[in-house]
Amino acid sequence: MIKKDDALKLNVKILENKMSEKEKFIEILKSNFPSTFKDGEISLKSIATILGVSENLNGYELNWTGKALANALYQAPCKKDLSLINTEPNAQNHIIIGDNLDALKILDKAYHSKIKMIYIDPPYNTKNENFIYPDDFRKDYKEILKNLDLIEIDDDGNEVVSETLNFIKNIQSSKSHSGWLNFMLPRLKLARDLLKDDGVIFISIDDNEMANLKILCDEIFGEDNFIGTLIWKKTENIKMDSKYFSENKDYILCYKKYDLEGFNKILSDKSRYKLEDEKGKYYLRKLDSKSSSYSKGMDYIIEHDGVKYYAGGSFEKWEKRQTSGANKKDSIWLWSKEKFEKGLAENEIVFKNGNVYNKVRYNGIAKKPYTDFLDVSSGQSSQKNLDKLFDNRRIFDHPKPIYLICELLKMTTNPNDNDIILDFFAGSGTTAHAVMEQNLADNGNRKFILVQLDEKIDEKKSKTAYDFCKDELNSQNPVISDITIERVKRVISNLNTDTKFSIYEMKDKSNLVLENEQIKLNLSNLSPFDTARNMLLMCGKTLDKSIDEIIQDKLFICDGILVVIEGGKKVVEKLREYEDKEVILNGFADISFSDFENIKVIVGDSLRVVF
Repeated sequence: MIKKDDALKLNVKILENKMSEKEKFIEILKSNFPSTFKDGEISLKSIATILGVSENLNGYELNWTGKALANALYQAPCKKDLSLINTEPNAQNHIIIGDNLDALKILDKAYHSKIKMIYIDPPYNTKNENFIYPDDFRKDYKEILKNLDLIEIDDDGNEVVSETLNFIKNIQSSKSHSGWLNFMLPRLKLARDLLKDDGVIFISIDDNEMANLKILCDEIFGEDNFIGTLIWKKTENIKMDSKYFSENKDYILCYKKYDLEGFNKILSDKSRYKLEDEKGKYYLRKLDSKSSSYSKGMDYIIEHDGVKYYAGGSFEKWEKRQTSGANKKDSIWLWSKEKFEKGLAENEIVFKNGNVYNKVRYNGIAKKPYTDFLDVSSGQSSQKNLDKLFDNRRIFDHPKPIYLICELLKMTTNPNDNDIILDFFAGSGTTAHAVMEQNLADNGNRKFILVQLDEKIDEKKSKTAYDFCKDELNSQNPVISDITIERVKRVISNLNTDTKFSIYEMKDKSNLVLENEQIKLNLSNLSPFDTARNMLLMCGKTLDKSIDEIIQDKLFICDGILVVIEGGKKVVEKLREYEDKEVILNGFADISFSDFENIKVIVGDSLRVVF
C-alpha cells in the first residue's frame, strides 16, 4: 500500500471519495472571493459585507431532530465500490444494486452536473411502508456519530449512546416526519449535485410529506428553482371506505438545478389540418362562441351575398341581446369587425351551412404549454400492463405508469441530446421502460441509470413474486432488484430494441481498520477490471467508457488515462512508452516505494493516487 505521506512528499495529488460541502465552498471563496479570508481563516464578517446582510439576520428554515446527522451523512465518504456482474462493461445504460446513498456518492465524480432528468418515487412515509435504509446506524458511520457527540466515551473508555441518538433511532423506525426527513435530505443533496445546470428533478409524493418535502427542497435546490407541483390523477375509482376524501391523486414536485429557460411544449395535432389552399394546410373553426365576458362591439351583424349572419346563429337571440340586454356568457364573434373584414378580403373566411368559419393555419411550429394537471394513464392500467409483461402475474404492486414518465421525458429532454435519466428508487424499473418507449417513439438516444436496493421479497406477503424470482430467475434469495432487472430485459425483448445495460452490485472498499491496537489493511475482493473502473469513476470517467487491458490484471488504459493496479518492473517499463499520458495509481496496491518513485519520475506531475 502507498502511504499518503509518501505521496505528499513526492508532490503527488491524492484522490479520495468525496469533497465536503465545506471544502467545495472554501474552494469557491478562495478562487473568487479571496478577501473573505483573514489569516487563513474564513471571515464571516467579510462574507456578510459582500452579501450586504446582517450576521444576526434570522431567516425561515426547516429544523428537526437529527438534521445535523443527515447533513453529515451527505458529506461522509463512501465505503463501497461497484462490481460488474454481467457481460456488458461498456453499455450506456446501467442498473446498480444497493443502497442509493452509496450509489449516488459513487456516481458523484463521474456524473457531477451530467444528469438531465431525475425521477424518483421515494417511500411515502405511510402506515403501510417501512424504511429499509438504516442510514444512521451502519457500522461505517460510527466516526460521524462520535464527531456529532451522538456516541460518547465514558471514563472507562466505553462507548455510550447518547439520549439524542436513542431518540433518533426511535423516530427513524416509527414513521415520524423527522425520520423521513433524515432519510431524504442526504439523497436529495446528492441528487442536486448530479443534475446538469439545466437539469430537472421530479419527486412523486402524497399528502403525508408533501408540505415537509416542499420546504426541504426549497432549502436544497433553492426557492427560485421551484418550477411547480404537478397533480397526477392516479385513479378514477372512489374509495368507499375513505373517512373524509377519497385520495385519487399524487403530487409530483418539480425543481430545476438553476439554468433552465423553460420546458419543451406540446406540438399541436397535425392530423386536424386536413384542408389545403394555395397558402397551405388549415382547418375550419366557427367564428362565433359563447363568451366569458360579453362585448357589444363583438356582437355585430355579418352580411355576405345577401345573407345575414348573427353570433349564436339566430336573429331572435341577437335581437333579444340588443333590446333586453345580454348575459355575461352570451354569444359573440371571436374577431372584431375590422379583423373580420380584413380576413374576408384575404380569403380567410368561409361561409358554410349557415355558419361563419375562419381558417386556422398550421405554421409548422404550433405548440402549447403543458398544464400542471396530468390525466395520463392510471394506476390500474399501469398495474395491468406490468402484470401482462410478466405473463399475467402480480409480481410488483402499484408501479407508476410508463406514459406518466414519458410525459416528463417529453417536457424536459430532447431526443438526440444523449440525455441521461436517473431513478434511484427504481422499484420495478418503470423509468427505464419509459426511456426505451420514448426513444422508440421519437427515435431518441436517451440513457438510463437505475439504482435499486437489494430488498428482500417477503415470501408470505408477496408469494407470487418470491416464487417467480426463485423458480424462474433462479434467485437464491429473491430481492426487488431481481424484478427490476428482469423487467428491463423483457421490455428490450418486447420492443425489439438493441438497448444494452450493465449491472453492478456493491462491495466494500479497501480500507484500514484498527484491530487489537494494530492497523490492518482490509482489501476488497474486486477484480482488477472492477478496481480500474472504480478508480476511473473517481477521475470523472463515466461507466460507459471503454477500458483496455495493457498488462494482464496490472495495467489498463481508458480515454487517455493509464490505470496502474499493481506495480512491478514490467509495469514501470511499459509506462515509459506513455510518458505523455495521465497515470492513476491504486493507493491500496502492493507497490514498493522504489516503484512509486520511478513511476513519479517517468510520469511527472500527471501522476495521481486513488484511495
